[in-house]
Amino acid sequence: MPLVSERELLDDARARGYAIPGLFPFDMDTIKIIIDAAEEAHSPVIILQGPEFIEDFGPEIFTAAVKAAAHTSNVPVGIAVDHTFRIDDKTFPRLMKCIHLGWKSIMIDGSLLPYEENVRITKEIARICHAAGVACCAALGEVKRFFPGVKDQTEYFHDDFIVTDDLKTDPEQAREFVNLTKVDSLAISIGQYVRSLWEKETLPIKRVARLDFDRLHAIRSLTDVHLILHGSTYVDIDDLTRAAGEGISEIKAATEYGIIWSTEIRDTLVQNPALMFPIDIQKPALQKTKETMVFYMHAFKSAGKA
Repeated sequence: MPLVSERELLDDARARGYAIPGLFPFDMDTIKIIIDAAEEAHSPVIILQGPEFIEDFGPEIFTAAVKAAAHTSNVPVGIAVDHTFRIDDKTFPRLMKCIHLGWKSIMIDGSLLPYEENVRITKEIARICHAAGVACCAALGEVKRFFPGVKDQTEYFHDDFIVTDDLKTDPEQAREFVNLTKVDSLAISIGQYVRSLWEKETLPIKRVARLDFDRLHAIRSLTDVHLILHGSTYVDIDDLTRAAGEGISEIKAATEYGIIWSTEIRDTLVQNPALMFPIDIQKPALQKTKETMVFYMHAFKSAGKA
């Protein structure tokens, strides 16, 4: 079916009390798996990727692939550029390249910057996006990222970590931020965090982070833009389901199925050392990845909503 705008997908999710799954392809094979999962669950989906990865994949090739996947899908599919890991002199040209190639939603994440700088940069990117007929997503409140190098420091996760209120999105500030920047959607911090993929993590994932629903309700009542949740991997599943019905329009996911995929690849190669072709090596991993994505679609209440 035709590529569907992110706004249309998020509008429907908000109206019907579910959250669109925002999923990240690691390569061309994973694009197909996202579509397969969405069709199996009869769920709408947004295919996401950050500008650095789009550049690494080959912007023209990757963009053409996700567009083709959307057009040949039997369910509604949107595509959106996710946030960059850091804002630097490469950020602006990468985002402009994505707009030129036809991505209809761009995220600018200045949440790790001082508030005034976040407003300034976001306002300018939103102005450019809107002039080009493109939606703009921003971020406010720090989703703690245990990624070495994100803030020019090495910081690893500790098991007793709890997101403190000073890191979470302030509802009144969110209202001001949205009014100043004119963004279309806002990624918020309400108790989730993102762990590093390089900590040799083992399965199953410990989903111990809990969401601050009072804060979510306050932000929802003070803003009229779509609210986005990223960093969902370590959040209690029941909290994600509840958030999908109480104001979150999109939930992004990647880390868990990334660990599932890579674990399955290693196990397959150990058990079958003679395998040579990538499709044979990846087949069990892609199946497990698809099953995980279908699980998300039911948890986010998007299954059956296509």
